[in-house]
Amino acid sequence: MNKRESRNQEIDNLLEIWGWCSRRLHVKWQRKRKQRNDCFFGLAYALSEDHGDIPPSRLPRVYRNLPAPLLDNEQVIVFWEMRPVALLELCLGAYTKATPLTKRLNRLRQDHNDNSTLDDLAKKMRAREKRFGDEWYTEGHHPEREYRLLKKEMKPLCDCLEEELTIEPEIVSKLALDVLAKGWQFGDEPAQCRVRKTPEKLLNRASRLKLWQAAHAVLAHDSEEEKMYHALWEALQRKISPAMKMAIEAQGYKVDDVVENFICFDVKKSRAEISS
Repeated sequence: MNKRESRNQEIDNLLEIWGWCSRRLHVKWQRKRKQRNDCFFGLAYALSEDHGDIPPSRLPRVYRNLPAPLLDNEQVIVFWEMRPVALLELCLGAYTKATPLTKRLNRLRQDHNDNSTLDDLAKKMRAREKRFGDEWYTEGHHPEREYRLLKKEMKPLCDCLEEELTIEPEIVSKLALDVLAKGWQFGDEPAQCRVRKTPEKLLNRASRLKLWQAAHAVLAHDSEEEKMYHALWEALQRKISPAMKMAIEAQGYKVDDVVENFICFDVKKSRAEISS
């Protein structure tokens, strides 16, 4: 992720958190669909130092093999630093039932929910993003003065949230296990994650078509969403030959990232698009 993408994601996180907190914007935040896949990204970052690089989409399959408790205090802090919105939503019960932290977080919200500067700034920045279109995360840019003002105004709230969300890792661990048990949401990545980790033309046309045919053989069975993702993952992994693996790794990429990108971006393409 380059500097621009990183800053745009940071801004998006701050605006999302303010959307939850704001008295004026909270109803809109409540109506917005919450995507649990972003939670898996946060957990993958948090667990990576102790358990290696586990792709977020594979966490629901392997988490039962990890030692308990799933997260300690330092790992929850990493979760907050990398995916603060997902951690907040997790602790509010957005992906599961109500949590022990919900009342405490709502009380904290009451102390910070009235800030006209942030309300106006959020409206202006979201309108700019909407006008820019689908390539905002990679190509868009907010003025530096707005970025600095947003960070300044959000700091008191974010400091309080960080303290509240990271103080009891055992609660976060329990909630994380509950959401992992629900599985990956196939085809439902957070907007800021819709950026390829591997080039579209990393594989030659024959290899891409081979993977596409294997994927569509799985899709023809019309399975449940969670089972479908796992079946696609396994089918594509089987189609990665030793020669393809060597070619991928020789260019500095990972097979798991190629498979994940193919599922997220290429499966939905037509045969002609894959073969072009």
